[in-house]
Amino acid sequence: MIIDFHTHVFPDALAPKAGASLSATAGFPMFSDLTVSGQLAVMAEDGIDHAVVLNTVTNTRQVEKVNLFALETAKNYPTLSVFGSVHPLGEDPAGVLQRLYDQGLRGLKLHPDYLGIPFDDPSYRPVLKLASELQIPVVIHAGFDPVSPEKVHATPKAIRKVMAEFPELILVCAHMGGMSLWEEVLEALCGRRVYFDTAMCSPRTGMTAAMGKALVSAHGAENILFGSDMPWARPSEILDFLDTWGLTPEEREAILWKNGAALLPI
Repeated sequence: MIIDFHTHVFPDALAPKAGASLSATAGFPMFSDLTVSGQLAVMAEDGIDHAVVLNTVTNTRQVEKVNLFALETAKNYPTLSVFGSVHPLGEDPAGVLQRLYDQGLRGLKLHPDYLGIPFDDPSYRPVLKLASELQIPVVIHAGFDPVSPEKVHATPKAIRKVMAEFPELILVCAHMGGMSLWEEVLEALCGRRVYFDTAMCSPRTGMTAAMGKALVSAHGAENILFGSDMPWARPSEILDFLDTWGLTPEEREAILWKNGAALLPI
């Protein structure tokens, strides 16, 4: 079994425009068409049994539409676990999260760079407090993002600060704790009570096999989740790269599905 804990889809009508815009910003090609059907096809081709779909709010006007799409997708596709999103400066973000939880969503995605709000900003506190109480995973983009090349909004030190305030929070720091900041991740985050995912961690983004192995050794395979960042990377690309990290069979099994299954209602 393989669980991909980091993927993205959009409504069919919006996918072409959103894909073109995001690809231009990121400088990466897409490996599916950003639709649910396109993702399911890639999952079948690459041997992925279950995937987490991360929906991201980038402004206060999107909250309702993004979460309606999340709820609809979760209802219609049993092989997808769908996370909602909130805007920390929107109307009653903790109330939004509670309503999503009451309707069956069991996870939250936040992207501090697209929000333009550093992750240790106090505006996140009500949402993180509730997520901690509900014991649902919160996935954040961590480290560098091309949408904000001059400022990283979720640095390893900022993440460490948040976790000191919310020690029971189930936090997943995407991109092995911080895209392109892996030396800082080793120093500030490894060994602490956070999860990392492997999304977009490949030679294309500057990750080396030696660094991947070092992060697993320092943080523990039990705290790492397989993720691709589909459609920006194919699951098979990340799976092939993981094969170069020198993982034991037990470590590989934990990363590919056991850790993810423990966090999801599947």
